[in-house]
Amino acid sequence: MSSFRSILLISAALFATAAQAADPPRVEVTFGDLAKFTDFRVSTMANVKEREGLAHELRRHLEREVPDRIPAGTRLQLSITDIDMAGDFRLGGVGPNEVRVVRDMYPPRISLDFKLLRADGGTEKEGHRDLRDSSFMWGSSPTSAESLRFEKDLLDNWLQKEFAPPKRAANANR
Repeated sequence: MSSFRSILLISAALFATAAQAADPPRVEVTFGDLAKFTDFRVSTMANVKEREGLAHELRRHLEREVPDRIPAGTRLQLSITDIDMAGDFRLGGVGPNEVRVVRDMYPPRISLDFKLLRADGGTEKEGHRDLRDSSFMWGSSPTSAESLRFEKDLLDNWLQKEFAPPKRAANANR
């Protein structure tokens, strides 16, 4: 009976793992041609590894943030087509001597396409957005050293605005 119980437990564990693997992720993030992104054409990030590093960092951030911000039973397909990071490069700086100057006149910008899918595969909501935050310096800690903090804040604000429940529904539950 003991070996039968072991077989049942192993089978149950394998079935649970297979079921989890079959579930699509709550968010799928893709990027357009990173070499054509605004900041990558004019910066030291012409290196493929550096471009991919930026994309990977933003993908990880979105994979952490999106599941809590979209409605239950949905998943988000997100394609980022351009990124213009906060700040600009100081004139005359080239290669390793480049200096990024962050001022309110150089806000972060992100262009993206998205599709929010229901569990049945139907489209709940979709569109193209050109995100820009002219007041980005007011919302972030000036002493924060977090990489891409302005761009992450821009994406987080968009997620909140785009997928927040209607105010009527929020007030009706009180």
